[in-house]
Amino acid sequence: MTEKEAINGALPTSGHLPMYVMHKFFARKQEDVIREYIQAFSKKEEIVCDPFCGSGVMIGEAIRLGRKAVGIDINPVSIFITKNTLKHISDLNRIIEEFHRIKAEVKTDITRLYQTTCRNCGKNIAAICFTWKDKDPIDVRYECPEHGRNISPVNELDLKLLNKIEDGEIIEFFDDDGDCRYWYPVNKFYYNDKTPFLKKERFNSVDEIFSKRNLISLAKLYDQIKKIDDLELQEVFKFAFSSMTHLASKMTPVRPSRPYSSAWVQQSYWYCPNNMESNVWNLFERAVIGRQGLVKAKENLSESFKKKTQASSFKELIKGQNNDYLLIESSINNVEEIKEDSVDLVITDPPYGYSIQYGELLYMWGCWLQLMDNFDDIARGEIITNPRQKKSDVEYERMLKIAFKKIFQWLKPESYCIVTFHNPNLKYRNILFRSVLLNGFEFEKIVYQPPPRASAKSFLQPFGSQRGDYFFRFRKPRWRNDTISYKSIDANQVEELIVDITKRILVERGEPTCYTDIQNMLDPILYEKLKKSQLLMDFNPENIEKILKRHVGDIFEVVDVDIEGIGNQKLQGKGWWLINSKKNG
Repeated sequence: MTEKEAINGALPTSGHLPMYVMHKFFARKQEDVIREYIQAFSKKEEIVCDPFCGSGVMIGEAIRLGRKAVGIDINPVSIFITKNTLKHISDLNRIIEEFHRIKAEVKTDITRLYQTTCRNCGKNIAAICFTWKDKDPIDVRYECPEHGRNISPVNELDLKLLNKIEDGEIIEFFDDDGDCRYWYPVNKFYYNDKTPFLKKERFNSVDEIFSKRNLISLAKLYDQIKKIDDLELQEVFKFAFSSMTHLASKMTPVRPSRPYSSAWVQQSYWYCPNNMESNVWNLFERAVIGRQGLVKAKENLSESFKKKTQASSFKELIKGQNNDYLLIESSINNVEEIKEDSVDLVITDPPYGYSIQYGELLYMWGCWLQLMDNFDDIARGEIITNPRQKKSDVEYERMLKIAFKKIFQWLKPESYCIVTFHNPNLKYRNILFRSVLLNGFEFEKIVYQPPPRASAKSFLQPFGSQRGDYFFRFRKPRWRNDTISYKSIDANQVEELIVDITKRILVERGEPTCYTDIQNMLDPILYEKLKKSQLLMDFNPENIEKILKRHVGDIFEVVDVDIEGIGNQKLQGKGWWLINSKKNG
């Protein structure tokens, strides 16, 4: 059995490596799975390309395996994150020394903004965080050297300090007019034509998503980072800064399970009424020297990265000895330097239609990094469904087809295009499928890849969201056959197929099954059947759940099931079952 033949099912996977967890990104792929695909479908020194490189997982794993890699992304934040994720730093003492220089300059001033008192001994201490309910501070959370961690209601001293900040009376941060002495972004969550972002909620601009205390703390810290003379080191610290800015925002909910930390849990600039205001200095310290911070990530960087350098052009990448990767900040549709029949493998994770608005969600980081001067141009070239950008599903498919036409040209004959996709809506998965297939690719297989650990919540809903990813496998034929004619299948035939496949899944499992499990098993069977008959859904099909819901009561029923939760805890959820298993089997 060849390595290619071996990847006909899900692969074992675990958590992310330190290099990939330092900076948040949306829908980051599991690197051990990506590594297996690159290993199976390419060889050392061959060229692997990811035309939607995002946070750089495909590029990083190609370099680890001794391939030459090309990463393309229209968003400069993606290029920035990828570049700094891959960057090898030979002397980590430079980072530690620079951190201590910044610490000496700003820590005292910043931590003074979070000063509170231990409720047991009265000692002055910097809070870990304050929590808020709408516009009111509720409690303070701190750790006293003598009395440990504590959560207490805010007191008069806490409120007095807060009022001084709100009134601009802290001389280290404000001038005589009460204005902040340091720059911070005030970019609006609007396009140039005054249309609001799709992911804009209550906040109107970047600065509004931070409390005044956290905003001025971030501004002073960033000012110090910009003073670093060594520009390469300055960029590394900007990367660390960017990795924690969202954790200092009002978008971080108070969580009972983790009372001293939070996360950006919604894929929007959402208003969180009960939010956590974390100490900015603590966040920065963790980002640099914490257990998932910059130093740890670089300590664990593989030997593969130590001699790798970034090429300045595709030509240099091909000819260079140590120029093992190339990052191109551009829309794939505008890339001209990659030559026809020059790429050995494409492995990529394109935007999921409407699902994740990457451009808008990366905007906050990009504004702090001062990379968003041409955001409307970035948005114009983004391949996505977004009514605020005046991009319908039709426009998304048009742009996606142009992209895969380029990819087809770049790939060598008989080489593979692996596309991973995460969208619970069959319509968008089928748009992707059409966009690749109709450019001349041969479809081979879809493999469902589950996540390392699914949340218990994802099992509980009968019409729940997708877990994991689909890996679509396409191949460029030696000779393009433009005479292939795919027969159309109509909506009624698709519905019959989906119902029959679901019945087959339930009979084979022999037990009520959660909807998410049905969905994850259904696509590979559905597209295999379409492939055998050379059928194509040349329309946008309904969601699988909508189709199946129509048959609840005559073919299917939704019943209570016990689900294995975390720590062997039994949870009650919903499962699909056949009303009459003998009749419908």
